[in-house]
Amino acid sequence: MKETLDVVKSMYDIYNGTGMQMALFFACLIYLFFQKKEKEKRFLFLGYTLLFFLICFFPVTAKIIMEVCIGKSVYWRMFWLLPATVVTAYTASVILMQAEGKGKRSLLLFGMLCIIALTGTNVYNGTVFERKQNLYKLPQDTVDVCDIIERDAAENGISHKKLIASNDLLSSIRQYDAEILMPYGYEAIKQNKTATTDAYQIYQIMSSEKKNWKALAWYAAQEDCNYLACPSEEASLEEMRSLGYEAIGSNAAYSVYRRDLEEGYYDGKWLVTQYGAAEGSQQMFYTLQDKDGHLVVVDGGWADGADYVKKILKGLGNHVSAWILTHPHKDHAGAFTEIYKRPGKLQIDSVYAVDMAPPKVCLEKSPWDETEIYEKFLALEIPQLHYVYAGDAFEVEGLAFQVFNAYDGYVDELSKDLLNDGSMMFRVKAKEESMLFCADVGKKMSDYLLETYGDALKSDYIQMGHHGNGGLKSDFYQFIGAKAAFFDAPNWLMQDMSGRYTTMKNACLMAENGAAVYSYATTPNQIILQ
Repeated sequence: MKETLDVVKSMYDIYNGTGMQMALFFACLIYLFFQKKEKEKRFLFLGYTLLFFLICFFPVTAKIIMEVCIGKSVYWRMFWLLPATVVTAYTASVILMQAEGKGKRSLLLFGMLCIIALTGTNVYNGTVFERKQNLYKLPQDTVDVCDIIERDAAENGISHKKLIASNDLLSSIRQYDAEILMPYGYEAIKQNKTATTDAYQIYQIMSSEKKNWKALAWYAAQEDCNYLACPSEEASLEEMRSLGYEAIGSNAAYSVYRRDLEEGYYDGKWLVTQYGAAEGSQQMFYTLQDKDGHLVVVDGGWADGADYVKKILKGLGNHVSAWILTHPHKDHAGAFTEIYKRPGKLQIDSVYAVDMAPPKVCLEKSPWDETEIYEKFLALEIPQLHYVYAGDAFEVEGLAFQVFNAYDGYVDELSKDLLNDGSMMFRVKAKEESMLFCADVGKKMSDYLLETYGDALKSDYIQMGHHGNGGLKSDFYQFIGAKAAFFDAPNWLMQDMSGRYTTMKNACLMAENGAAVYSYATTPNQIILQ
């Protein structure tokens, strides 16, 4: 209820703005209230306004209007129903009619106009109107960007021109040059059926304050976009060159790039994405997708984040080839248990999980633990479920999985923390590169895993054990030799210097060994598995 009321208040502030129209409106209502001759109008205007505020500010009715009628983000439009203009104009007419003599009426009218002028906002200000920059009456940046592309296309014999541009140029690019195609328009913004999933991902990246250019290059290839225009300060020339982009021109504000990829460039490669959690919490949620739209999900996080996960998966095509559940803890399998009960249009081909010890045994071994989500998972009927064991190998759409750790008798012998130390540690390998997912496996398993699997564990990327806090031993991480480490941890955990947590120590260890360190501070974090 409080959240709904806060939204209503914020929407009222947006509607009210910085002017004094609402103050004038309320002043007019007070004036009419004390006018004996305006009894009918008093009941009409005051009664309607009072009823309006009761409906719009009462949390129950406000929530119904937001969810069923117009939506939360545009709730301020409800305030258009207030008769502010009518009441203000009517009150001014009453005051003028009651004044005696033309001179007094003229003076009152002048005063009213001054009040309106002084308390309002000039509509012809710089935030609404601006001086035209060229004969086309379009932003000069649009003209410059299009001219750079046309010149480059003519010089290089390029007929296909498909551009990804900053969102502030979207509405004017096609007005100036209809030959330049774009991956999305309004349909991608609304994410309706006519928008491709890759186009929607491009829109999401271009709408972000900090843009992931590596991911953009991936989606640009899927949409056959060979040109990119972005503010010059948002991307370095070196970074863009590393992704295959060539700078072809610029103006004072924008840099324009071209990228020509040979056919099949992304064959066998997978885009790995790490997602963050609600502020202050930790979880584990990854997706892996290839150029053909095949999708693999790892865990998914908390139950209360199920809607967020469903939104992500909808944007990626709503078809999961394989859902990997490393272990049934709240911050790993909670979202899956909620989604699987009501999947909607989401299709899940296979589910891979650990054949964990019974909940009762887990709690007997570690009474501090919890099994709520585990019990909910066991209650689900999942016909496409596959249990995996240490040493197993399987393949999903050309992606090779090798399982190094999963609950079994040896875990009982080495640890009492069965749910964590019995979680699924696996390596996923594309054509050339691999990534090791350590789930929540801890220190007690480090030596056993190194002795049992040795060099088979070595990987190009690593998801740190137990969110990077505690987890595996330092020599285990050093042995893997990863060039990037993913910490599923929020800022407070990454930066804690109390000594209670080992996340910062592990982050420093990985950085000292030459690995890039990713955490929730920069999610979504993405790498391309070659």
